[in-house]
Parts: sequence; C-alpha cells; structure tokens
Amino acid sequence: MSEPQIPNSGRIIDHWLGGTHHYPADAAAASEFAGLYPGFPQVYRTLREFVGRAVRAVADEGVDQFLVLGAGIPTQGNVHEVVPRARVLYTDIDPANIALGREILATTPGVDYAYCDASDPGTLDQESAERILDLTARLGVVVVGISTSLEDGALQDTLSDLFDWAPPGSFLVADFDGEALASFPTILAKILDQAGQPLHLRGPDRIRPLLGRWQLTDDGICAVDVWRSPTPHPDKVFVYGCVSHKPYEMSQ
Repeated sequence: MSEPQIPNSGRIIDHWLGGTHHYPADAAAASEFAGLYPGFPQVYRTLREFVGRAVRAVADEGVDQFLVLGAGIPTQGNVHEVVPRARVLYTDIDPANIALGREILATTPGVDYAYCDASDPGTLDQESAERILDLTARLGVVVVGISTSLEDGALQDTLSDLFDWAPPGSFLVADFDGEALASFPTILAKILDQAGQPLHLRGPDRIRPLLGRWQLTDDGICAVDVWRSPTPHPDKVFVYGCVSHKPYEMSQ
C-alpha cells in the first residue's frame, strides 16, 4: 500500500502519544492542531489513560477478551498492552490503519486487526472475530473516538445493536466528546474541515439516554480525567467516559 497523503485521526493520535506508526501527513496535521491549542495532545493522552484504567477494571471482573471499534493504531498503551493476557480484536474502517495494525500485531498471539464499520456492528469481519474471540462468552467492547461522528439516533442504534450482539455479562467502555471543544472555534473549524462531517458534542445529560439498556457502573458518566483517578476535575471537559454492562438477566 502506498504512503497515505491524507492525515488520519488514529495516526495523528499515535504521533501525540509518542508513537512511531504514522506518516508525514499525519505528523504535519498533528503539529498544526497542537499549534492551534498546545494542550490538545494531552487531551488524547488523558483519553488513552482512561481506556487503560477502564479495561483493567473490566478485566478485574473476569473478562479476558476485548473488541475495540474504531481502534486507530494499536500501540502506546492500547488494550493488549494494558491487559496482556487478554485476547483482543482491533477494528477500523480505514484500510491503511488495518494494514498497519496487522503488521504491528503480526507476532502477538491472540491479538489481531480486522475490518468493521463501528456504526454498523454487522460489518464485523466474522472470520477474524471467530478466530480471536469466543463469541458466546462475555467480553469488553471498547467504543472510543466514534460517538462524535454519529448523531444521537444513529449512536443510540449502534449501542443498542452492540447490546443485542454482546453476550450477557459483557461490558461497554465508551467515550463522548464534551462541549468544551466548542469554546475553541479555530480548532473546531479545522477538525470539521478534516472530518468533512458535523461533530456531535455532548454533556452527561444528553449522553445517558443514548446508552439505552446498557447499565452504568456506579462511576457514572464523568470527565475521562477523573474516572477512577485522583486527578482534579478539569475546568473544561473535552471528553466524557463511562463503563456500562449488560446484565445476565433483564427485568421484565
């Protein structure tokens, strides 16, 4: 595959996290964003730290397999590095990310990268899923970096489909872009230009109904900075996060 000329958010984040799996177009875009707001890279470091704490919490519940949607680049503290004994299937819609991910993970047992459009769980590569995961056993589903591109109805449908698909006892780790980004119009305009579609920024009151039948843990919906962390609450919340679960029995 030829070197991508269009920057990709997953590879931009890899650059900010100190990784090496990105291309010149990604590094240039990362530098441009950081020039607009120097704290932007730290937003994604904080998000990656939240994912680490969240998947460790799910693993502590006895879950030993994870499906990661919209995975970006599978390095720099990603799921299989945080819970190294777990089986992990990363997925993305971007062919360059999939090819790069498979190259990175080629020698890592029980971990792979496959295609899935996160807005339609039915597109998951079934061969890869059945090879890496036990689809009859509970698992952790990680949905990070997806919600901002989906309007409320589409996101609610996606999370509902995942609830129906996941075995009872499964967990959902999810993030939602907060409204703080709207206070930085120059950055927002740049992201909108790159994404080519509207961005959906949400607060906790708007997020909760979208989870549908997923049942929140006692941690609730909070800034990713403070989810099971002693970090002080930030003045501006760029990203909210939560962990939810699918009960073994649903009340009638």
